[in-house]
Amino acid sequence: MRTLFFTRNGDSGKSGLGAKKIKKDDALFDALGALDSVNSLVGWCAVVADKKIPKLYRDLIAVQEMLFIAQAELAGVGFGINSAQTIDATSVKRLEAMILNVDAMLPPLKQFVLPGGSELAARLDIARAAARDAERAVVRFSTKKKCSSEFLMFVNRLSSVLFAFARYANFKLGVKERNPSYR
Repeated sequence: MRTLFFTRNGDSGKSGLGAKKIKKDDALFDALGALDSVNSLVGWCAVVADKKIPKLYRDLIAVQEMLFIAQAELAGVGFGINSAQTIDATSVKRLEAMILNVDAMLPPLKQFVLPGGSELAARLDIARAAARDAERAVVRFSTKKKCSSEFLMFVNRLSSVLFAFARYANFKLGVKERNPSYR
């Protein structure tokens, strides 16, 4: 039997998990969609990193795996079920370790950095901006349903790790960072 990617009858603007249905304009789907966008953008970054910076590629794939866990947990919270997959303190520490590892290799940050430089860094900057949108969507959702403190820390660290990765990409590719001139 083939899997269908549509219902044939429509879904009346609702999506379900088990027997429970939630309207698609619910804050849950804004948050899930925002995390899905970040994951897709991280995958887009990984395509370039795979050929140019293998260590960064591996870290990006690890971030994607954690994002799938985050989405599973968030869906569970939204639908009122316990997910077998959760973001915990280890996930947060893993992102923080990635940030610290990269930061140790880079020159100290003394000014704001203009997004871009290399194509990979530009992609990572787009993913970073999407991660900030995702964090805001998750925070809005968390005013309705309680998310764990680890989950909220995780979505907060996402933009930071992607910023660090963008700086690292430019560094490894020999592209000088540009700072705003404020002219």
